[in-house]
Amino acid sequence: MSSVTHPQPMSSISTGRLALFVTLGTESVFFATLLVAYAALRGQVNWDIPHTLSRLTIPLVNTGILLISAMMVWWSSRAIRRGQASSLRSGLLVSVLLGLCFVAGQIIEFNQAGLRIDDQAFGGVFFTLIGFHALHMLAGVFFLGLNLVRANLGDFSVDRHEAVELGSGFWYYVTAVWVVLFLALYIL
Repeated sequence: MSSVTHPQPMSSISTGRLALFVTLGTESVFFATLLVAYAALRGQVNWDIPHTLSRLTIPLVNTGILLISAMMVWWSSRAIRRGQASSLRSGLLVSVLLGLCFVAGQIIEFNQAGLRIDDQAFGGVFFTLIGFHALHMLAGVFFLGLNLVRANLGDFSVDRHEAVELGSGFWYYVTAVWVVLFLALYIL
């Protein structure tokens, strides 16, 4: 009878972490499918898109911005584990601002590329990959922004900061997805 009144947890993983893992798993399948479609279409159509330095300037700057923001997320996550709430707040603020700069850079790059969503296969697939990544970035910015608001309200401590860890995990994921997209769209 005591097992009914005092149930034992099935797992030590939190509901938040489980939800993040499921979300990231489905998002990985989604992005993999888009990349396979991109590769298949690219093999069928001759896309004469040069890989010049001027064409790569904005994506390279964007990559640097995103990598710096990921380092700031790591730094802020580490700060709250050490009880440094002010460092958490400043790290999250910088990360949110850099995330918004990244999305703005994606919009500028897409507009400067001279592509439209109805440009045969390349414009459509390129827009879909970049567009969905931008939406994921905005979701990450929202998540980090929510954590920033909560940090300003004093919600986080050394013992209570799972939302910070979950937001960090999502941010690392969108950073990793960008690295794959950058290689697939601009280098290969």
